[in-house]
Amino acid sequence: MTRSIPAAPPGSPEAGTTTRLPGDPGNGDVRFSVLGPVRVWRSGSELPLGPKQQRLVLAVLLARAGRSVPMHEFIDLLWDGEPPSSAANAVHRYVGSLRRLLEPELPARSPGRWLARQAGGYLLRVDEDCLDLLSFRGLVERARRTAAAGDPPGAVELFTAALGLWQGRCAADLEPAASRHPAFVMLEHEFVSVVCEAAETAMRCGRAAAALLPLRQAAERNPLDEALLARLLLVLASDGKQAEAMSLYEEVSRRLAEELGVDPGAELRAAHERILRHHLDTGNAEGRTPDPQATAGARGPAVPAGPPSSGTSAAGTARPAQLPPDLFGFTGRKEALEQAAALAARGGDALRVLAVDGIPGIGKTALAVHFAHLTADDFPDGQLYTDLRGFAPDGKPADPADVLQGFLDALGVAAQRVPAALDTRAALYRSVLAGRRVLVVLDNARDLAQVKPLLPGTADCMVIVTSRSRLTGLAAAHGAHLLTLDVPSSAESTRTFLERVKVSRPHARAHDVVPLVERCGRLPLAVAIVAARAAAHPESTLEEIASELADTRTSLESFRDENLDNDVRSVFSWSYRTLGEQAARLFPLLAVHPGPEVTAAALASMAGITLQEATQAVGELVRARLLTVRGRDRYWAHDLVLAYAAELAAQQGADRGAVVSRMYDHYRQTAHAGNLLLRPGPQPAAPPPPLPLVTPEPLADTTAAFAWFTRERTVLRSLVRTAAARGDSRMTWELAWALQLCQQRLGWWHDWTTTMRTALKAAQEADDTEGMARAHNGLAGALHYLGDRSGALHQLEQALTRFEELGLPTDLANVLKNLGLVCSAQGNHVRANQHLERALRLLRTSGPSQLKATTLAHAGMTRWQMGDLAESVRLTRSAEAMFHEMGDLNSEGVTLTWLGRVYHSQGEHSRSASYYERGIELLRLAGSRANMAEDLVALGDVRLDMRDAAGARRAWEEALRSVDDPELPPAVQARERLSKLDGTAAAAAAVVAGRFPG
Repeated sequence: MTRSIPAAPPGSPEAGTTTRLPGDPGNGDVRFSVLGPVRVWRSGSELPLGPKQQRLVLAVLLARAGRSVPMHEFIDLLWDGEPPSSAANAVHRYVGSLRRLLEPELPARSPGRWLARQAGGYLLRVDEDCLDLLSFRGLVERARRTAAAGDPPGAVELFTAALGLWQGRCAADLEPAASRHPAFVMLEHEFVSVVCEAAETAMRCGRAAAALLPLRQAAERNPLDEALLARLLLVLASDGKQAEAMSLYEEVSRRLAEELGVDPGAELRAAHERILRHHLDTGNAEGRTPDPQATAGARGPAVPAGPPSSGTSAAGTARPAQLPPDLFGFTGRKEALEQAAALAARGGDALRVLAVDGIPGIGKTALAVHFAHLTADDFPDGQLYTDLRGFAPDGKPADPADVLQGFLDALGVAAQRVPAALDTRAALYRSVLAGRRVLVVLDNARDLAQVKPLLPGTADCMVIVTSRSRLTGLAAAHGAHLLTLDVPSSAESTRTFLERVKVSRPHARAHDVVPLVERCGRLPLAVAIVAARAAAHPESTLEEIASELADTRTSLESFRDENLDNDVRSVFSWSYRTLGEQAARLFPLLAVHPGPEVTAAALASMAGITLQEATQAVGELVRARLLTVRGRDRYWAHDLVLAYAAELAAQQGADRGAVVSRMYDHYRQTAHAGNLLLRPGPQPAAPPPPLPLVTPEPLADTTAAFAWFTRERTVLRSLVRTAAARGDSRMTWELAWALQLCQQRLGWWHDWTTTMRTALKAAQEADDTEGMARAHNGLAGALHYLGDRSGALHQLEQALTRFEELGLPTDLANVLKNLGLVCSAQGNHVRANQHLERALRLLRTSGPSQLKATTLAHAGMTRWQMGDLAESVRLTRSAEAMFHEMGDLNSEGVTLTWLGRVYHSQGEHSRSASYYERGIELLRLAGSRANMAEDLVALGDVRLDMRDAAGARRAWEEALRSVDDPELPPAVQARERLSKLDGTAAAAAAVVAGRFPG
């Protein structure tokens, strides 16, 4: 089949007409791309980047763009919270492979030009000339300077060039990490923010069409971002595409109703209204007819005349200094402070707005106040500060009118001159600030409606807003720079702790503090509370304090502080109180889910509500920042948020047993549905019908099934473990059985071994004969793929005995087929043939089935190994025809590659390669990466025998890229063959050099 080839980024070798850069001298220059699939070119030729985990290491180095990436971040990214003991060594190995790839001539243990060790991690030395991300940022900065200099058309050209560097989502070839990891998610936010900024600039100078393509791309990747969609509507209408804009609005309205159960928000409705009224002049950003009172207020407030108060002029000449004290011991947040400083230094005609968001206790206020103190001297006319109480304990946010009253008073405006109406009061506020350089800090905002009246109207001022909500509307309407705070790194949190206790504990060391900050989940508020306790009680050792924090999974008692009105439990409770009934009921259930991420459908099943109800409740939890979006329908909660949820669950006495049962059944039913898509037909261990109110995930096809298994890999492993711990043998082995086909095809063979051993132990403890039989059989498969033939044989003999006891002939035939496969792999072909013939006798009366076809295929291979070529080909072709009739792409592909092996042994290399290539293509379509890798190794061998070294290299390199685990047998075999091939080429070159000296 024909596949589309993605466009290469500008400046990459593929942007030209050859595979080399025009005029490139081949001097070893390296170029990197992360704005889309991760790619690297050296001397104009693209480099193979190796297995997925190695590419992830490179991707996060590129996303950090020259900044150090700590070891723990690599480990969290690669192993999703469950690293092996050798994780750090594996990271070092991946970095070493990348270093050799980028600089193949580099002597061993030399530092190299590109990769460097720093602060316990690694950094990649890149600049604007070699990394598309830095090129993008450089062009954006030039665009902003050009706009500030009064040349909007020139700025649009630069914005267009910058956005043209994006070839898809950052690290698009490395899902699901590309949609979940903070390093990549933040770059997507940066892209969307620049798209909105470019659209505003383009509309101001009548060049809306220039912003249309990036807006469409951003909207396609963020289909429910209403602020972004509002800009797209306005740009379409400004470009004369009113009909398309109206059609898009209707489509978005339907999508919001179907997927979220909500109507369009205020911003999207306002954009629609502007189009209907033909109010597209961006000079009036809200699209409304100007309010006469507001207009008058902008010139000078239309209020009754009266004498100014004593000591104040009518213009207001006071210099407020309202900032709270800077936080003692503030450390870290370097990247966030750099972004804030860059925004503060930006010139131009637009108001500078920094909107900081994040979960409760993440340190938003601390960052805002600290930066405000750092930059206060740049605003000689004063600093205004207010707590907007967006998530106050009493649930009563500050009224913007009252805040304006206080600001105007601080600015020296007489009370009798302040109008009563909010609009005219805001207009007076903007008038007073006109021509003045004032910094405004709006802390703890609820939403855009609360912030909007408090924005100055002049570019000389700057505003810093903090909120638990992500204020995308503020970015779209006012060009705000959105900055989402994540938990600090372990090193940053440790430095903060040490800074706070240095007086009382001058000899404290980082290695003593790390366990403390990790048990705080690195949440700054929790770290601050524990550090204060450590400073106040120097007689207690840090180890003793750490032991007090051991039970943080179900309680926040360790983070209680009688001297604080905003301890961890309190700040979470303020968010919880804003929830509606359904969301408040759903939140405690988060503590039951094993995590690290959850979907709306899983929560719907747990709560026993509809998917639409769950989606609406999840939206509330996200807005309250008790959940964080980590991808499309993927939600994450901080460990301490989960501890708060556990406390509420214990207080409310929810029916935990029913919730847990529905949760397990949700995943069991969805895994079974996914398994059916991977291998259609009768299943030997189908679960009972779903429990009432359980909502399995909808899976459309094999691609969706693989995607779901991949996304839920950690959750499913955890559920197998916890089901076993609960003593639920059947649930344990049913889940393990439903996972094994995906584990086999994707090369998760170590996972497969672990889950089957867990299932076997649970079945043995429950004396569950069927569970033991199925677990023995499944474990044998995992051991066979990992090369432990004797272990596999032992497990199959146990399974055979159990199934004979149960009297299940089909399952018995399946075990006999597997025994034939393992005996054949051991070289005992006669014994293998006996097992397979016995299996076929058991299946003789059954019609065509996947098991029967597989047994025929194994019998065909065994006959070939016994020297009976004709019978081998007959049996294998019969099996291939049955697989084709059933539409089983994976098994048909495997059977075709077996024929390739037969013809290779006969010296028919061209015929062999043809069968291998046909089979591998079917495996590729089936998503069977592990089988594909094994057969690519074999295809490389055929190509080498055909004296096609380049073809062999391509096959082996693709085999490496096909599996995530570099230690799996096919990956090891491919590396060994490539190494040998490289050595052969080097030896040949040496011989040639000896014959023809220079």
